[in-house]
Formats: sequence, structure tokens, C-alpha cells
Amino acid sequence: MRFIKFPIVPVLFGFIIGILAQHFCNFSINVILISSIFSAIGFAIVYFLSTKKKFQSYFFETFVLIVSIALGTFSAYLHKEINSKSHFSNFLSEKNIIQGIVSEKLKPTVYYDKYILKTYSVNQQNCSGKIICYVPKKLKEGIEVGNKVKVFETPKSLQNSFNPHQFDYSKYLQNQNVFYELKLKETNNLDVAIAYNFYHYINVIKSKLLKSYPIDSFKSDNYNLLMALLFGEKSELSKELSNSYTQAGIIHILAISGLHIALIYGIVLWLTKPLLRLKKGKMYIFLISLSVLWFYAILAGFSASIVRAAVMFSVIAFAKILNRQSNIYNSLALSAMILLLYNPNYLFDVGFQLSFAAVLSIIVFQPFVRKYSYSKNYFLRETKSLLLISLVAQIGVLPLTLYYFGQFPLLFLVANLIAIPLSSIVLVLGLVLIPFNFLLPKIAIYLSVFVNFLIDLMNNFTAWIVQFDTFIIKNIAFHEVLVVLMYVVISCVIYLVYHPKIKNLSPILVAVLLFQIGYFFLNTNEKKNNEFVVFNVMKHNLFAETKNNIAVFYTDDFENSKQIIQVYTRGKFIKDYRIEPMKNAFAFKKTILCIDSLGIYNTKQKPEVVVLTQSPKINLKRLISTIKPQQIIADGSNYKSYIKLWKTTCEQEKIPFHATAEKGYYRLN
Repeated sequence: MRFIKFPIVPVLFGFIIGILAQHFCNFSINVILISSIFSAIGFAIVYFLSTKKKFQSYFFETFVLIVSIALGTFSAYLHKEINSKSHFSNFLSEKNIIQGIVSEKLKPTVYYDKYILKTYSVNQQNCSGKIICYVPKKLKEGIEVGNKVKVFETPKSLQNSFNPHQFDYSKYLQNQNVFYELKLKETNNLDVAIAYNFYHYINVIKSKLLKSYPIDSFKSDNYNLLMALLFGEKSELSKELSNSYTQAGIIHILAISGLHIALIYGIVLWLTKPLLRLKKGKMYIFLISLSVLWFYAILAGFSASIVRAAVMFSVIAFAKILNRQSNIYNSLALSAMILLLYNPNYLFDVGFQLSFAAVLSIIVFQPFVRKYSYSKNYFLRETKSLLLISLVAQIGVLPLTLYYFGQFPLLFLVANLIAIPLSSIVLVLGLVLIPFNFLLPKIAIYLSVFVNFLIDLMNNFTAWIVQFDTFIIKNIAFHEVLVVLMYVVISCVIYLVYHPKIKNLSPILVAVLLFQIGYFFLNTNEKKNNEFVVFNVMKHNLFAETKNNIAVFYTDDFENSKQIIQVYTRGKFIKDYRIEPMKNAFAFKKTILCIDSLGIYNTKQKPEVVVLTQSPKINLKRLISTIKPQQIIADGSNYKSYIKLWKTTCEQEKIPFHATAEKGYYRLN
């Protein structure tokens, strides 16, 4: 038996299991090493005996799977940078001087610019590790990717989600090996210097390309969308425009992925076709293709989706050299394997998951697409093909879309039918503009006007789709278990496509039944979880009281609480809720007293929990001695100075203190 004959798909499957095992169980290095050694020894023995035909092939395949799992676990541990002895967190003291390179610029907030800092020195000790830095917009200007930065500040560990069922930004960053943050103030010292490194030169090239476009020929939103489409530069893309494309079900066209790489690869093949006349023409085309694809991938930010596409097309290009028909499943699996070997945390990237799910779905349903898109009329054939590809891609990503976004656009087929061709034309013309910008700027201006017109068409069409609000199903409650069960249903549908017999309907019916049972169980379980929640919101109040899956929200600012309420109700499978004004007393398993800015309370009351809100001017020590509460809560509407003072008082009085601005929401259940 030759190992090379063993397909890459099962190896990838085992590798993914290993990554997941390490992610959820967090095994120690000793456990990982021991299991890896025993797995390797077992594999060697079985391989040797298999060659002597003393073992059946399935024994060998089983041990390949075991070794793959061990490899995935080991790789996940090694790539978690905080496990390294050289991680900067091991060298921190009370006062720190941190030096690093700005490796990435993130989408800014209202008051802060955000950067990823790759450290190389803490207190003159060589180190590694990444920090997310929040720099006030008015503090420093001109910080660019590639700059050397010296910061006189102590980083803090990232805090988990501050509200229940909310997108956990800290977990998202941790999956990118970012475990600490630095939020700089105006009084902090920040030294910035130009460093002539890889990041600097890439940023210089990218900046020149971005600035080469005649900006005056574009509307502001259109220019930002073009930059997102071409280079993955989404930091300036407006939230309104991004939401519009999301609701229309076409946000994927703004993520650099297979579509972009396929077009670029096609253009390179067309331009280099004359090289086939040369003796080593195929090799030259391969090298040129690879150089262009990966240079573009670097310029576009090296995101998981574009790296996946670049790896996949590199495999295809390599297969062309060998004059072999590349197996699409192996190509996809190999690209995933390479990506996960490079960074196992890609597995938890939403873009990575959606990208692979869509491509895999298109591949699996290919016979269906070919069969039902056939037509002698070219236009009709291509239209049907585009519609069917959009449909099967949407089937593949449906469980993930429902889980991550909680909505489903029913008009996605119509939207994709127009948006994909338009975005492809814009992408090609945008790439064509690059040489014209430098060589023929006058022609570039006229071409830019036309591109601006096409983007206008795309934006107006998207806005038109979104206005049909009734065709967008929103606030869909979904769970990880339901994601798995829905993929079981889809797998049964795929089986039926390949084996269209009446008897094969039974697996689908069983899978659908399991999905319904899963949904019923989750819904019922949530009904039992009665709770009282003090949310962390700035400047105003938001409390929730949930009983028997019915929620009552108490707030003084409903408009600014809408999003938090929607996320919470979706996560709790709550369909019925009502809004009521704030009040000063609640009875939920424990008596809860709320003291607002007036600072008025009844000394005869004996509440177990006291919630301080809107910065009341009270003597907390006197309050504790008078009413003797068991717990003090301070929500996000209070002044930081007040919270600090209250925290000290509670420590002195030895009473638990919970500030939502520091610890996140408070839950009583």
C-alpha cells in the first residue's frame, strides 16, 4: 500500500477534529506530545504490517485518521502564540515600554483608530505576540502599516462579550492570536517611526495604487466600495452600504475570494498564452500566474478567503504543468489543509467557513446544475447556470448564515443574478484602470466615470432589493446544534440528488424530524431559564426580566437599545416581549433596588441587590451599613470615577461589587 494513494479528504477531516479538540479541551503540551508519540509509533507499526499484507487496509486508514487528529491538536497548540515562552505577556511589569511593528489597520470606531501591533520588545526583552491598539484620532496622525511604534503603557487582557448573545469581539480577536489590548489616552507617550520593512513596502505599493485612481470621478461611497472590491480595503466602507449588501444577500461580492482570483487567473492565462510556443512555456506561465496571484493576495490583506482561493488556483496551475486533470475535491481539501497548517485558527473564521461551504456546495451539486442549466440558447443557458449556482451556493451557506447573521434574504437569487455580472465587470475594469492610471491618466478619467456609473447601478439595485423588507426574514433564532442538524438534512438532499429513488426520501424525513426535535428541545430548555439581566450600555439603562420565555425590557432609551434587545431575544428564542419604562424596585428571586441620579431610596427597604445607575451622589458606605445588601451592581451609565470609588468602598466593606463596564452584564438566575 502506498500512502500517496490515500485521499487528502480524510486526512483533512482528522486534522480538523484535532484542532477542535484542542480548541475546546485545551490539552497540555505533555498530553499532546505523549499522544502524538504513541500515534506515530502505532502508525509506523500498522504501515509496516500493511505492506506485509498482515493488516487490512481499514486498519491503516484508521491510524492515518488518528495521526491526523494528533497533528491537528499539536498544530493548534503551537500556533496559539500565548502558549509560547517568548510571548510578551511573560515580560510585563508595572511600567512597560512596548515596541512593535504596525502590521494591520482595522476599521476605526467613532473616536479611535485601530491597529494590530506585532511586538518585538517589552522592557528591552525580545518577545513576540500581537496587541490591538486603540489610538485616539486626535492624538496622532500618519500612523501607517509598517511603522515602528514605541508605547509607554501596560496592555490589558481582552474582556469577553459585555452583553449576552452579543458578537464576542474578544473571542474573534483571540482566534487571530490577539489576547491583549492597549487603549491610549491623550497623556500617553507614543513614538512613531518609519521602518523600511516588508509591511512598509507593501503598504507603499498599495497606497500608490489606491491614490492612483482619479477620486474626483467617483462618489465617495462608490470609491470606497471599489477599493473594498479590488483590494479588500473595507475600513472606509460605510455601515449603511455594508448593511444594504448584507440584507440583499450579496455581501459576498465585497469579500475578495474565488471570483476575484478566477478573473485575475483568467486574465493572466489570456495575456501569457503566446508563451506556450516556447519550450518551457507552461513553466513560465505557471511562475507568472503564481507571482501575480500571490502578490495580489498580499495586497488584498491576505484574508482567509483570498488565501484559500490563491492556494486552490495554485494547485490547479501546478496540475496544468503536470498535464493532470486536478481533482476538484482534492484541490479544495489541499487548499484547506495548507491554510490550516499555516494557521489553524482559520477554522473559526466566518469568511473561511462561508467560502468553503459555498464552493463545496457548488461542487457537490454540479451534476444538478449541468442537467437543469442546459439550453441551446447561450444567454438562457448562462442565466440558468448563474441562478442555479447562486441557489446551490446559498444552500451550502444557509446554516452558517442563519447562525451568524440571524436573517435570510428571500430575493437573493434576483440580487445575485444582477450583482454578480455587474461586480465582475467593475472588478475587471477596476484592474484595467491600474495601468491606465499611470500611463494614460486622461483615458483613465473617462473610464473611471463609466465604472462609477456601473457602481451606481449596483448600489441602486441593491437599495431597491432591500426596500422589499417583507422578503427579508430577520431575527431568526439559531443554535450550533441546529447548524449541525441542518447540514445533516442538506447531506441527505445531496444523497437524493445522486440517487433519485423514492426509498431515499426516508433519510431526509428522518433528518428533518431530528432538526425539529432539536429546535423544540432548545426552545423548551430556554423557557426554563428564567433570569434578570442588567445590560452594559453607555449613557442609559437597560434591564431584562425573562419568565417562561417572555421578556420584559426596562429602559429609558428604547431607540438605542433596539439592537441589544434583538440579539438577546434571538439568542433566547424569545418571540414575545414588551418594553416598559424604568422603575426603582424589582422582585426576581431576590429583591432588587435601583438607585438613579436622584440618589433617593427608602432606608427601611432591605433589598438583597442594589443597582447604581446614572451616577447617583450617595454615600455608599452609609447605604451598605443601613440596608445591608448582599451585592452592589453598577451599570454602564455611571461615571468611571464613581465606579472606581464604589469599588474601593465595597472592597473595604467586604461586599461583592460588579461593574458592567469592567466585567460585562450581570445575570441573576
